[in-house]
Amino acid sequence: MMICALVLAVNVLCDAPLDTRITALLPESEGTERLAHADARLGETFEQRFMLLVAAQNDLGAAEPDNQQLVNQLQQQLADSGVIDSFDSQTPPRPDQLLASYRYRLLTDELQQADAEQWRQRGLSRLFTPGIGASLATDPFGLLDAWLGERISGPVTWHQGGLSIDTSGGRWGLVSATLAGNPYDTSVQRALTDSVARFSDTHPEVQLLRAGLVFHAAAGAEQAKREITTIGLGSLLGIIALLALVFRRPVVLATLLLPVATGLVFATALTWLLFGSLNLITLAFGASLIGISVDYALHLQCTRQLHPERPLSRLWPGLTLGLISSLCAYLVQLATPMPGLRQMATFAALGLIGAWLSVRLWLPLLPVHPHPATGAIAMRLNHLRLKRPHPSLYLAAGLILMAAIGVTISQGSTRHDPRQLNPSPASLVEQQQRVQALLEQPASFRYLLVSADSSDRLLERLEALDAQLGKLENDGHLSFYQHLAQAVPSAKTQQANLDRVRQAYAEALPRLLESAKLPVELMPKLMTKLDAVPTLTPETWLTSRAGESDRALWLQNVDTPGALVMIGDIDATAAEALNALAQAPGVIYRDRVQSLSDQLAGLSSEILQWLGLALALLALTFGWRYRRRAWRVLLPPVGAVIITLGIFAASHTGLTLFHLLGLLLVLGIGLDAGIFSTEHPADPAAWLAISLSCASSLLAFGLLAFSATPALHFLGTTCLIGLVATWCLVPLSRGVDPNHRSHCGPVNSTRRPLQHEKE
Repeated sequence: MMICALVLAVNVLCDAPLDTRITALLPESEGTERLAHADARLGETFEQRFMLLVAAQNDLGAAEPDNQQLVNQLQQQLADSGVIDSFDSQTPPRPDQLLASYRYRLLTDELQQADAEQWRQRGLSRLFTPGIGASLATDPFGLLDAWLGERISGPVTWHQGGLSIDTSGGRWGLVSATLAGNPYDTSVQRALTDSVARFSDTHPEVQLLRAGLVFHAAAGAEQAKREITTIGLGSLLGIIALLALVFRRPVVLATLLLPVATGLVFATALTWLLFGSLNLITLAFGASLIGISVDYALHLQCTRQLHPERPLSRLWPGLTLGLISSLCAYLVQLATPMPGLRQMATFAALGLIGAWLSVRLWLPLLPVHPHPATGAIAMRLNHLRLKRPHPSLYLAAGLILMAAIGVTISQGSTRHDPRQLNPSPASLVEQQQRVQALLEQPASFRYLLVSADSSDRLLERLEALDAQLGKLENDGHLSFYQHLAQAVPSAKTQQANLDRVRQAYAEALPRLLESAKLPVELMPKLMTKLDAVPTLTPETWLTSRAGESDRALWLQNVDTPGALVMIGDIDATAAEALNALAQAPGVIYRDRVQSLSDQLAGLSSEILQWLGLALALLALTFGWRYRRRAWRVLLPPVGAVIITLGIFAASHTGLTLFHLLGLLLVLGIGLDAGIFSTEHPADPAAWLAISLSCASSLLAFGLLAFSATPALHFLGTTCLIGLVATWCLVPLSRGVDPNHRSHCGPVNSTRRPLQHEKE
């Protein structure tokens, strides 16, 4: 414990990293190395970036047209926070300058299909329309303007040196930046959110929209810290009040809390050491350990309080078996591919081991301080048991269990959408969605991964997808799609465009010069511009400022060149079409949300199999130890699991992975109750300890039902129902009072068990 305390102190003093990612609860990315690389590339692109939209409102609630001064103030405050690596330039990237020399190889679909007369009319219109500034010498038909208008246009415009978005409701000023640190770093989150909050407080009339992972991570971290304080502290205070009421001795209360402190220090230090960082959700979950780690001390103290003369050797077998069964319930989570759950399972297991060791090694050395009230409470509580055989009660319990099984089979359902695990406030999610809608950006969780043996062949494959994707978009089945070939055509397409431009110049340019009353001698000079036209390459485009937003779409640092086609919202028709496209060699359709959902479903099935295996092994173990009494051990945990499943099915609550993990916890805690009620069926001390254990566990795990973090809420709701059911089933497990009367004093530890008690 001294070593663990030292490790914990060093981590705290050295500001060791605390992980705030809710995504740590999700499965690690599965699939090919290329998919993993694509996911990582998207993460690198989007994780450290954030955007803020600012709109000043007038007295009528409409957005003011000029908000650049506000944008500058906000930008300065963010710069002063010290966590900004760079701001996006407030001046246009000028793709026209970059693409000027490539203009003759960049041809819109409309100009490709136009005839010579349409080309002539376009040239005349540009020459004689004020404000266009057409250049007869370089681009008489406006090829570059047409290309930029069709392929590289977007909602972001530049006004008075700043980025903005014009909508029907007014103008939004845009601040877009890259963080200097990790978005999961709490110091980065705090500095950024404090700067934004100060700006909002200073300008209450300003409407501000936030978008970026860092804001969601900050909200999750704040929520986790808040729940550590409320749930953990509430659990601790509730358990202290409960134990103080029963034992009435500060010394006894201290001895009961000693295993709690031991378990938490043991678990926190070693988990931090093993994983290198500690997730705040693990701490929130670990704060609930105080409800179960105190169980071992409860059984020891209840036995010593009511039976000070009884040797503790009778207690250790049940206590050891209880630890093993609880560890089984937690350590099953180590088989999951989710690092967050593995960390939580490790934390819980180490905490239980630390608490058990302190109970086994330290507490027996402390003096006993019985209080009369403890025995009185135990005797009154012991009345809650069967005084005589009640076959009808067992029949009713059996019918309830059969009904729960029937409802579960007929109406039970599951939910495995990972979006339900998002703990972000609804207002922040709504802001993110509004920003994405204003920027016309597709969701980054759905894409096609296309591969080819060369960069140019890859561009050709991307172009081949345009026919089907464009039709889906035009028919309303697909909201948006984006790929690099929309900005950089393949060499084959660029050559075809150049050939078409030469043909159009030969056919339309003489007519244009004639109509404009310009000398025909200009013809050779204009045609010479088409002789040596360079080919635009992906490298040229992506290394420029104009191509920054497309860099995540091009995967070149892998064995085979690859590119992403980002996909927006889709319906069932588009989903079917995308899956059909993915049947072609070198094309993979990736819906990361659906993929995670499938993984969660598979993981749930795997946990159910582990649960079945654990029950089978425990049934064999208990059958070997308890013979015909084995059903008494299994009734509280298994019955509680069945009843909980039945209630969820009847209420049409879809089971998630975290409901199943809660069932594992119910099984582990219920096994303790079953073991001790079978080991000591007539002992009021055992019943008192079981009741206190269920109550303390309810305070610990049941309080998680009020967590705003969905994963912990599902876990807590399951434990709340399951632990109540466990406590209600223990009297049936204990059986009939062998003395047929309430005990008024300690049970004689030398009394021989009656025959029916053995059974």
